[in-house]
Amino acid sequence: MRKFVGALIGGWLIGIASHAQEFKAVATLPTVSSDGFYRVQLSPAVTPYLNSTFSNARIHDPQGREVPYVFQEEQPLYSHQQFREYTIVEKTQEPKCCTSLILSNPDRRPINNISLQIRNADVSKDAILSGSDDRTNWFVIRDRFTLTALDNANGTAEVKAVNFPLSDYAYYRLQIADSTSGPLNILKAGYYDVLTYTGAYAEVPVQQMLVTDTIAKKQTYIRLVFDTLHVVDKVMLTMTNAPYFLRQATVYARQTRTTKKGAIDYYRPVTNLEVSSKQASEVYLEAVKTSELMIAVDNGNNPPLTVATTKASQLNRYLIAWLKKGEAYTMKFGPDGLAMPGYDLAYFRDSIPDNPGLMAVGPVTSLRKPVVEDATPTIFTNRNIVWVAIVAIIGVLGFMTLRLAKDAKKES
Repeated sequence: MRKFVGALIGGWLIGIASHAQEFKAVATLPTVSSDGFYRVQLSPAVTPYLNSTFSNARIHDPQGREVPYVFQEEQPLYSHQQFREYTIVEKTQEPKCCTSLILSNPDRRPINNISLQIRNADVSKDAILSGSDDRTNWFVIRDRFTLTALDNANGTAEVKAVNFPLSDYAYYRLQIADSTSGPLNILKAGYYDVLTYTGAYAEVPVQQMLVTDTIAKKQTYIRLVFDTLHVVDKVMLTMTNAPYFLRQATVYARQTRTTKKGAIDYYRPVTNLEVSSKQASEVYLEAVKTSELMIAVDNGNNPPLTVATTKASQLNRYLIAWLKKGEAYTMKFGPDGLAMPGYDLAYFRDSIPDNPGLMAVGPVTSLRKPVVEDATPTIFTNRNIVWVAIVAIIGVLGFMTLRLAKDAKKES
């Protein structure tokens, strides 16, 4: 009895484990010409097989072993500060008087600050800032301000920003008083330019676009239908038919909810959108996985607009892995409940180059056997019978466990 129960429970656990390791699709990766890190792009052709957190993908080597990877995602928008130097056309120092610094602004770019990179010094100085277009006639911009004490504990130089009213002179002269102490060691002068970048996207193909105008609700419905479930991170819409317009719209994603009566489709609002005649309307989404997007434009008392262009895009995401030359690797896609793997490589992100080689995933092949539907329900296809059988098996297991416990008690 004991052996029988153990075998039954063991078989049940093995069945659960095998189900957890079941993969639903597989794709090949191109062979590489040299060992190194590579970025495997998760394109729109691949994401229908991925879950909402992109955690159910695995890379396997020819022996079927998992290949460690780190997940990387482009940022929709990010900024970077870059120090741009001005040309110092003249620098003079008069002992016991002052230091004079003339900077060139050849593009006549309107500025309201100058950043000075100065060698660390525990001193305060009075200064005057002037501007000129010909280096002959100078006009005061900021009179008698103080450059405070400078000290950078993490380096030998400190950046000091001099703020002033917005101006566009071709030349700027900074005069620093040195009558009470030695001169400052000014290394560089310039300004910080904030550069804004957008992440890289891949277009999600729209299989069909359907436009409906409803006079009763004073709305225009624009449906973007995809061939299957896709991840959408950005939507772009351009409308025409009026020289000037500014209207509000709501973006909906088609979702499926399972109830006692079966699966029900509904539209879930995900974000708002402003439609304008000035420029194309663009809105960012948070990795919405759907088979259809619907944009509802509120027309108010205005005539409906005409859709000129629409575009759905997916943010580029990658699996970065170390691949060997000539090896045949595959990418497999597990069930949606498969969690993100934990690899040692995650602790060595700083060792990965900024831009590893990029590769695309080959055609995806489904590993699931097609289900042949039969109109006549059988004992194995009727859900009610299957659930009754499951409950019965659980009851038998419970009874046998109690029986086994009683037998063990009698033996003792």
